[in-house]
Amino acid sequence: MSDFDILLEGYHRFRSGGWQQQRERWSTLAEGQSPKTMVIACSDSRVDPATIFDTSPGEMFVVRNIANLVPPFELGGGRHGVSAALEFAVTQLEVEDIIVMGHGSCGGVAAAMSRQFEHAKPGEGGFIAHWIDLLDEARDRVTAEDGESTGGISNTAVVRNVPLSS
Repeated sequence: MSDFDILLEGYHRFRSGGWQQQRERWSTLAEGQSPKTMVIACSDSRVDPATIFDTSPGEMFVVRNIANLVPPFELGGGRHGVSAALEFAVTQLEVEDIIVMGHGSCGGVAAAMSRQFEHAKPGEGGFIAHWIDLLDEARDRVTAEDGESTGGISNTAVVRNVPLSS
């Protein structure tokens, strides 16, 4: 059986089990969402915010990317997915808390520390390199303080009542 078939079986179990049992909840969620917390997490398949925080659908607004990065504010360029999610969470959903959730053994952080994708072409690690170059300053500071390292950096932070502008 393929991995995709396993996913389809899981979907069918959900539709006949959990969805049927909580049909009222799903109907309410279909009308809208009002999470009080946003989580910016790594895309790592081992680090699921809903599982870690033991939440149900509709309780958290989650954006995931390589190494749970939040790019700096910019008007040009192409890194606006996280900015758009932050703007939506703050201005439309009016979330109260924003959590940037780091984790150990992060492949994105390890790649930034080792520079393994430096000078790679898009499709061969270049997209990864361009994304994790946001960690260059942090990598250089850690390297200056601790020497060469490929170890992970945990960067969990909680930010409350974040204004969009100063």
